[in-house]
Amino acid sequence: MKRILFNAAFVMVLLGMVVIGQKEAVAGGTITGSVDTKRVKYKRNVVVYLKNVQGTFKAPEKPYVIDQKDLTFMPHVLPVLVGSKVDFKNSDNVNHNVFSPTECKSFNLGTFGPGGYKTVTFDKVCVVDLLCNVHSEMSAYVVVLDNPYFAVTGADGSFTIENVPAGTYEIAVWSEKLKSGTQSVTVADGSSATVTFNLTR
Repeated sequence: MKRILFNAAFVMVLLGMVVIGQKEAVAGGTITGSVDTKRVKYKRNVVVYLKNVQGTFKAPEKPYVIDQKDLTFMPHVLPVLVGSKVDFKNSDNVNHNVFSPTECKSFNLGTFGPGGYKTVTFDKVCVVDLLCNVHSEMSAYVVVLDNPYFAVTGADGSFTIENVPAGTYEIAVWSEKLKSGTQSVTVADGSSATVTFNLTR
């Protein structure tokens, strides 16, 4: 009899763990959508992000990477959580430089050769312009945000922001070429919300 009761109790514990696991699995929701504009080439590299999200967020320990390859910054637009580090690599066979004239994060990493890299910590919320004083045609942006709920659009303008806590938020966009915009979006646990931005220059 005691063995039967023990087995029954064990099964109940397992079932409880499964239920808890299921609740954890559906905690938070997803925001999907797209950015639409008359110029197809401007659909990509738009940063979509949530504003005024409550909470404290720790920057990842592993640095992000912006490479310099074929005389191009890759990626062209990189959103990061404030406090994040970015490694600037040189994968070309020529010397490169990385500097920013942006007031909120001004720096100059000097010139470094093939295979080299240098690291910058982005400790303020702002948009940072990146340039190379060896190759004037090169440019890129680091968009520093105060929460981790952001995404960058693909070539078709689509984006996905995952694991968003349930609630109603202001969702915004930043674009190098297009006017910014905001909307309201409501997210429920285990479900997906859809947002479409129609942007103009």
